[in-house]
Amino acid sequence: MVNFTKSWREYLEEGELSTSGLMIQSSLHPKFWFRRDLDPKVRRKLLAIAEDVTNKLEISDFVEDIIITGSIATYNWHTLSDIDLHILLDFNKVDKNVGLVKKYLDSQKTLWNKNHDIMINDHEVEIYFQDINEKHMAAGVYSVMMGTWVEKPVKKKVDLDIDAAEKKADTLNNEIVTLQNLFAKKKYRLVYGLSEKIKGKIKIMRQSGLSKEGIYSPENLAFKILRNNGLLEILSTLKNLSYDKLMSSGDVKINIG
Repeated sequence: MVNFTKSWREYLEEGELSTSGLMIQSSLHPKFWFRRDLDPKVRRKLLAIAEDVTNKLEISDFVEDIIITGSIATYNWHTLSDIDLHILLDFNKVDKNVGLVKKYLDSQKTLWNKNHDIMINDHEVEIYFQDINEKHMAAGVYSVMMGTWVEKPVKKKVDLDIDAAEKKADTLNNEIVTLQNLFAKKKYRLVYGLSEKIKGKIKIMRQSGLSKEGIYSPENLAFKILRNNGLLEILSTLKNLSYDKLMSSGDVKINIG
């Protein structure tokens, strides 16, 4: 979690971006995995969270599977890894308007993650609603519901192009620093528009890397550097604060271009 008690400028310029979260570990996270099986206590907690969420949203009848994925389910875990808890549903069974279902569940996901700070073994739980028809690229996928691996992680030597990833991340970091300076100058409309453009640029960059070279592409590694160093959180905060400032002043013309 980024410490917002100090200025963004101080935070963003206090040193080089850390790449420690990109290293390949010698084993799966020992606090979660025992002989490659998920710790039963962890599994029960995750199932309870998923059950509570789906019951409150009245979608439990549509759940196809509950999985954990991301770095915590691979040899690429690190101290800042989230527990990515994906609740799999067939959106088409929830409602024929799949686009509307996705927008609704995305909003509920954002709301839940914002309002809850659940930690298991010092790692934060983040929920996602995933359509079973959605293509999901991951080095490790474990079914919490079934208690078995869907995609077993493989420990292998990977030549990571850290230099290329750092350069891509540093370029985007500089753009976020510029946004902070614009926000300090009360250029709220500009900050809002540019923050949306930067978020879109990051999304396209990551998707491009995943489609071409997979999870170890420089583009995806750059995304991880930004996320692990709290830059994505700062970017979202700048966007939200600039929006609030615009609406508070009655300036509703927030689009640029």
